[in-house]
Amino acid sequence: MSTRDDPGEQLLDLLVYAPLGLLLEARDLVPKLAEKGRQRLGGQVTVARMIGEMAVRQGQRRAETVVKRLRDQQTGAGADAGRPEPDVAQPANGHRPPFRGPAPASAPTTPDAAGLAIPGYDTLSASQVVPRLEGLSSEELEAVRAYEVATRGRKTVLTRIDQLRGA
Repeated sequence: MSTRDDPGEQLLDLLVYAPLGLLLEARDLVPKLAEKGRQRLGGQVTVARMIGEMAVRQGQRRAETVVKRLRDQQTGAGADAGRPEPDVAQPANGHRPPFRGPAPASAPTTPDAAGLAIPGYDTLSASQVVPRLEGLSSEELEAVRAYEVATRGRKTVLTRIDQLRGA
């Protein structure tokens, strides 16, 4: 009986000698394996990295837009942003009297996606939104249109809304 047919010897090879041999050869094997990986998958890794960087840039732009819109809403920017305060002489006591002019126009607000007749609107692609537009009332279509214009401005969605409103 040869030693290779003996289950005890096979177990010893598998658990002791193979790992020891791998450790002794790792110095030469690792660079060769890394080079093979680069050759086979290098192009795919480069493309994946480029797509990831593009997604991050796009996400940053979208986040900046949302943050700016929220900041503008909080500070009341909009119609009266940048409007100079009325020219009123200060009385002797140093306090300025309250401004009694016409009420300022309200700042334009972005419609809220939660109020739209299409649930989960922000998560849908244009191809998913278009079929859901049919059957909406003209008020609901106008709300979707206003939201789309204020946010993503997808021509496919806007064109379909115009078609449905014209029918």
